[in-house]
Amino acid sequence: MDKHYKSNRLTSGNALFPDEVIVANDGIHFIKRRVLGSDEEIISYGKIASVKLKSGVLFADLTIETTGGSQPIFINGLLKGDAQEIKDAIRAYQK
Repeated sequence: MDKHYKSNRLTSGNALFPDEVIVANDGIHFIKRRVLGSDEEIISYGKIASVKLKSGVLFADLTIETTGGSQPIFINGLLKGDAQEIKDAIRAYQK
């Protein structure tokens, strides 16, 4: 079952178009919305090299680095609990 997470609109860069992360069976889906359309990137769990979590008081930033040499995915403004759930789900799927 897919689980959806969105960046909080109160955080920097997310007021109009919050980032979205979907934890699915086939990998992590990262959706970056724009005025005209959106960009979506899907990373399979086997290609994830590391997950970094930087927590603040209410919100957290999550960085997902891959083994394929592509740019890391950076999601800012997630609720701390949501960021931790994403990190835990990635670890569970990788086992």
